[in-house]
Amino acid sequence: MNQAEIKHTQRRIGVDDDGDWGRLSTEGAKRHLIKIAGSARNRFPTQKAVRAGRSVYGRRGSYEWETPDYSPPGKKIRLPFVIYYEGKPVPWLEPHEACADAFLGAFQRLAQAFPTTEERQAAGILTYDGLYCARPIRGGSVPSMHSYRCAIDLDAGRNGNASHWPVRSKMPIEVYECFAAEGILSAGVFWSRDGMHNQATSF
Repeated sequence: MNQAEIKHTQRRIGVDDDGDWGRLSTEGAKRHLIKIAGSARNRFPTQKAVRAGRSVYGRRGSYEWETPDYSPPGKKIRLPFVIYYEGKPVPWLEPHEACADAFLGAFQRLAQAFPTTEERQAAGILTYDGLYCARPIRGGSVPSMHSYRCAIDLDAGRNGNASHWPVRSKMPIEVYECFAAEGILSAGVFWSRDGMHNQATSF
């Protein structure tokens, strides 16, 4: 983000809008989303419980080299606006059945927060970069939350895995607010990177 966008974000989360994003701003952003989430912050299991197989998500999907082939149970949701994967329209998503309603709710909130195509394009929410993909985390061996159908990536080109949010990442705080209201955790705020990533695990 540029300095004006960082100042806007700071005002939005209720901290000094000095344009210098540091520890106080990071903690303020976390408090802001936790407040928005309210009771929904505990709607889903922890990431640790998911990886241990002790959650409503059950077992992860099979990696491409494993047999037998297994995919977690999904539930199709029709989005309130079309998103695009590599330029191709995507009107439906299929998250895990345990979090599908929350993802639908988040997209309904996004539709209200960003009512025009131009606003959605600027926010990056029209650029879809995947939901279900059975694989380990990048650079590691533990399963990605994408392996359970409980995570989504948006606008990866401007919100990279290793890019600090919000200094080198563009995802607006308003996008994270929409996900938080449904109990969906945003990596950009809570891990200060991977701004594309939102997952249905507890705060």
